[in-house]
Amino acid sequence: MTTTKLIDVARTAGVSPTTVSRVLNNTGPVNEGTRARVLAVVAELGYKPTGGVRPQPRKEQRTIALVISDILNPFFPEIVRGVEDEAGTNGLTMLLCNTSEDPQREAQALTTLIERQVDGIIVCASRIESSALVTLYEQSKIPLVIINKNLNHPEIPCILIDFENAAYRSTQHLLRLNHTRIAYLAGNSLASPSLARRRGIEMALRERNRTLQLEWCPTSFPNVEGGFQAMSSLLSRPRAEQPTAVIAYNDIMALGALHAIRTYGLRVPDDISVVGCDGIAMAAHSNPPLTTIDQPKYRMGQLAMQMLRLLIEGRNAPSSGYTLMESPLIVRESTAPCVP
Repeated sequence: MTTTKLIDVARTAGVSPTTVSRVLNNTGPVNEGTRARVLAVVAELGYKPTGGVRPQPRKEQRTIALVISDILNPFFPEIVRGVEDEAGTNGLTMLLCNTSEDPQREAQALTTLIERQVDGIIVCASRIESSALVTLYEQSKIPLVIINKNLNHPEIPCILIDFENAAYRSTQHLLRLNHTRIAYLAGNSLASPSLARRRGIEMALRERNRTLQLEWCPTSFPNVEGGFQAMSSLLSRPRAEQPTAVIAYNDIMALGALHAIRTYGLRVPDDISVVGCDGIAMAAHSNPPLTTIDQPKYRMGQLAMQMLRLLIEGRNAPSSGYTLMESPLIVRESTAPCVP
């Protein structure tokens, strides 16, 4: 005879094992509808807790996890602070996991967090396939919120920037400055955020009967050194084959590009205009100050934590939508009209 386990109750009720344990041990807030559903499944399956069932921590000890892709990228600390401040206000402890832009490391981190039965998970700038994230959620039912990726799942809130439109607006800005030879420092060109930016650039160029040349889309690790290397590969070409403007995958790649341009004896924006993306604080203090697409990073982290708390407490209604954040183009001194 097969013994019913806590995980069986969780799957049948469509909730996380943590929620089942919280109902049975009365160790935290649970929506009354959810509580009734869990108790009904417990009765239906004849589940009987044993001494081996480990009570979950009380409310003041509840733990959530934030998974980020690069702790060295200045984009992430503001998101971390937003999540942490909101978590602290609500008596939650936060675990921080860095995956160093490695999809396998991210998958392993999520698997470990699920095994530890954390109360909820926020994933920012995921590098694994959307289908893999959905599968992990469906298997565990641990509350999940995603930043900067849209999973299109009714039970997984997503907070994101329209990167395709952001790149489109960046390209329009350069086109208005009479730049037509525009390059894209793509970072990891196969990642969905990079592909979205590329689509936006190509869309704007097509409107002017231009194309984004493949040789002007160098790939690299999306950090300062990667930006330097990608920009250097473009500047190693004869001057007539060099772009007059570049859009970088993120701000730190753009900072690397600024260094490379200076190394080759050229000037920004006199010889080449540069646009970044993220709106990190140091972008305003680079030499010259960087034109960039801004992201409300602190607010994104704060909002993600607010959504996760509602999910943990069973108070978030299913929805097929997502939250789209504003992403204004901040024009600074790194872009200027193209001089023939």
